[in-house]
Amino acid sequence: MAKQFSRRRLLQIGALAATAPAALTITSTPAAAATAGGDAGHAPAAKPFALDQVALGEGVFQQKRDRMLNYARNYPGTGGVLDGPDRMLHLFRANAGLPAPGTWPGGWDTPNHLLRGHFTGHYLTMLSQAYAATGEEVFLDKLDYLVEELGICQRALDARETGRVAGRSGKAVRLSDPHPNQYVALPERMLDGVTDVTFAVWVRLAAGQVNAKIFHFGAGANAYLSLSPWASASTGPRFAISTQGAAGEQRVDGARDSVPVGEWAHVAVTISTADRTGRLYVDGDQVGESAIGLTPADLGSTTTNWIGRSPSLNDPYLNATVDDVRVYRRALTGAEVRALATADPAQESPDRTDLAVWYRFEEEGETARDHSGNGRDATIVGTSYPGYLAAFPEGQFSRLEPPTLRPNSGANAVWAPWYTCHKIMRGLLNAYHLTGNEEALEIVLRMGDWAHQRLSRYSQAELDQMWNIYSAGEAGSMNEVMAELAALAPDPDARARYLRTAKAFTFTTLFDATLAENDILNGRHANQYMAPNIGYLRIFEQTGAREYHTAARNFWAMVVPHRTFSNGGAGRSEHFGVRGVITAGFTSNSDPRHAETCCAYNMLRLTRNLFLHDQDPAYMDYYEKALHNQILSSRRDIDSVTATEVTYHQNMWPGRSRRIGSVVEYSRYGGNGSCCNGTGLESHTKYQESIYFQSADESTLYVNLFIASTLTWPGRGFVITQDTRYPTEGASRLRFDQGSGRLTVRLRVPSWAVKGYTVHVNGVRQRLAATPGSYVTLDRDWRRGDVIDIAMPFSFRVEKALDNRSIQSILYGPTLMVVRDATPSYREFSFFADLKLDGDLAAAIAPTDVPMHFTTHGYTLAPYYVADPVPGQFNAFHPYVKRVEPEVVFGSSATGVPNDAIRDDDGETFLDRVWEAAPFRNHGHFVRRVTQVSDEWLRAGRHTESQREAIVSAAARSKKDLEQ
Repeated sequence: MAKQFSRRRLLQIGALAATAPAALTITSTPAAAATAGGDAGHAPAAKPFALDQVALGEGVFQQKRDRMLNYARNYPGTGGVLDGPDRMLHLFRANAGLPAPGTWPGGWDTPNHLLRGHFTGHYLTMLSQAYAATGEEVFLDKLDYLVEELGICQRALDARETGRVAGRSGKAVRLSDPHPNQYVALPERMLDGVTDVTFAVWVRLAAGQVNAKIFHFGAGANAYLSLSPWASASTGPRFAISTQGAAGEQRVDGARDSVPVGEWAHVAVTISTADRTGRLYVDGDQVGESAIGLTPADLGSTTTNWIGRSPSLNDPYLNATVDDVRVYRRALTGAEVRALATADPAQESPDRTDLAVWYRFEEEGETARDHSGNGRDATIVGTSYPGYLAAFPEGQFSRLEPPTLRPNSGANAVWAPWYTCHKIMRGLLNAYHLTGNEEALEIVLRMGDWAHQRLSRYSQAELDQMWNIYSAGEAGSMNEVMAELAALAPDPDARARYLRTAKAFTFTTLFDATLAENDILNGRHANQYMAPNIGYLRIFEQTGAREYHTAARNFWAMVVPHRTFSNGGAGRSEHFGVRGVITAGFTSNSDPRHAETCCAYNMLRLTRNLFLHDQDPAYMDYYEKALHNQILSSRRDIDSVTATEVTYHQNMWPGRSRRIGSVVEYSRYGGNGSCCNGTGLESHTKYQESIYFQSADESTLYVNLFIASTLTWPGRGFVITQDTRYPTEGASRLRFDQGSGRLTVRLRVPSWAVKGYTVHVNGVRQRLAATPGSYVTLDRDWRRGDVIDIAMPFSFRVEKALDNRSIQSILYGPTLMVVRDATPSYREFSFFADLKLDGDLAAAIAPTDVPMHFTTHGYTLAPYYVADPVPGQFNAFHPYVKRVEPEVVFGSSATGVPNDAIRDDDGETFLDRVWEAAPFRNHGHFVRRVTQVSDEWLRAGRHTESQREAIVSAAARSKKDLEQ
């Protein structure tokens, strides 16, 4: 197998990746953008480092990463290097009509599943990242083989028969999957005034479908006529006409099995007003007769007229080949019907006098010409374009698009075909950017052309209809890959096409609301509307259109903190809730599926991209929280080469585990093939991507995360190693192992670092204003051997739920600490009576012999990221506890004044307001704070004068307790 890259190309990759946005892909500078297409872009102010420029050191991140690398090397555990790629290719090969030996990944990547193929895209990205980070040839061997075979599949799909097929005589139209043509949309009002009528059609069924429709004419939900080849498993063809819905249908049923599967059959229906009778014929033989008093004219003007579909979500599209469709304005005799069933329409032209329409399907294209001479041309819904690549038929896109707009339900359900397309294109782009695979770029450029052809025919209003469909309209970050293709476009016209297509994925309803800071996220599918914001930033970078940056920034602020759990995750049952409602319903019978792992993945990508444009430390505070907690904890602490062992949801209910009922969240939907299995392949092979950033001019180094690692910076000649036991200790050392020169180093001061943050350079303490939630700056000439020591002592703190300030999480530094207990109700903790002047909860929490494990109130506190290391066991935990502080107390000094029962407008208690000012310099400082808050509460009418006196007196008596 030939490698798809050259050594020179690999040398180029480092330079490309060094200028890459968050997705590890290149973006053009404003100058490059103007040259390529005339739009002035907006280059980020900061740049990431390539994955191979940051190597992880020992620690929990390396351990989790190594487990996923082991999976990447050995999946599916059958011993063959290419066994994993062959599984990923199976469904693509089958869809392309190629030999497909072996099996498929499982989960959602199974035959007939509507999302099949998306997992392969994530697998491409994992292999690309694994190779970029390690240089191991096994990852490149798998990747190159996979890309090469996907190219073969794409070419085979280009060669497939997508136009007319062999008919009963001449050509015919093939409807439904696997053919792109889905159904035929007929003109409106074509049966106006028609009483006596004959419908005649040649049909070759591909399957014995119940309630599929050969044709349907409708004038509303209750007024219609239709013909089904199979009415039920025991009933053959059925003609039905009604003006009163299903209950009022007048029917003609035919004999069972009279319309065969896999053979041509001529099917006809006549309605005669002379004898008020409907007759049903198959191959010229009458197979059914019934009294029919209604006529097409009784329906009124029919507006939903189709061959091959009905308006019902429960009726499948007709899977058949259709030819020679005729509608006569009279009831043909039995002899005339027999003549139609034996005549060759290519040889005998009918008398057109009585024909309302006549479709032959001889011509290629979307138009089905009316051969009756009445000009009632029809439209074949379902167009194919070159460049298509997927593991499912192209008809999935046709069903989502106007005029069909099928939802994620029913017999013809559509489930996010553009989402799946994004994963494949993203994986191919990563293969190109991270390994230099040129064929991957060729494939994805052709996919980009295909996407443009599909979407360019629709108005923005029609596109909005698609993107607003729950789940079916989920498009991932398709706008991201299209904007990135614009940066790679071979000419200005292609660049313009790709940018137009990127913008086509904008859902304007939400986009406009977000621009106006109008929060309408409640009830929306979280990932469906998170991912496009990543692409908005790519469009901003390519065009300079600032509204795209504003929309992404505003969206982020609607999620953080207003919809974010203490583990950094968001969403319940994959949906956003009401702004500010975090824990309501946790102890009810509501759905316990919280914090979908894909949501954290997408929010981290968005956060990282925003940081590139605006180096706001708040972005990295959130990034650290979600990475250290939800993402790190999503990978189970056991080895597996057969399953990803990544959580789908993470239960935030009290006393639950990463098993919800009988479902193990690591293996939900099979352990391979779900969306979160896929994003997990990526998340755990790129931990190093956001530890460091560089300014665009390479004059500044941002140290954002305290993770053991080594940075190799060829552009500046520096090699810098970070030694740390973080997150088990609040200290880190940066050592300049190579290089020298002027460099500004910006060190993040985490927002939780309230017990001090000190920096020493070569043993000398630096005079810095280290405010939590900021950066401190070191600007000097650095030399080999220089050392930066950072001390940021951990302390215990609580994070309060926005909707109930008494429901709180306990954190230690960056780490969410959970209570190990299986009781399905909140554990009640009291801390205020134990606090000392420093305000640290550690006064009520004791360490154990196990690192990062503590005890309090008789329970064990453990890091959330410890994820079930014993096979078969699932640790129950409480991410939140209930804080119960009934009385205002200071140490052993009681007051008799209620605490929990009296709260201010923000839901905070008196003691909350006192201790939020900790640490206190001395007891006098503490008493002054108590007096200040007490005065405020007295003025607000929350306390009486006597309660105030009791509180101040108790505070004065508490010196011994608080200073011990």
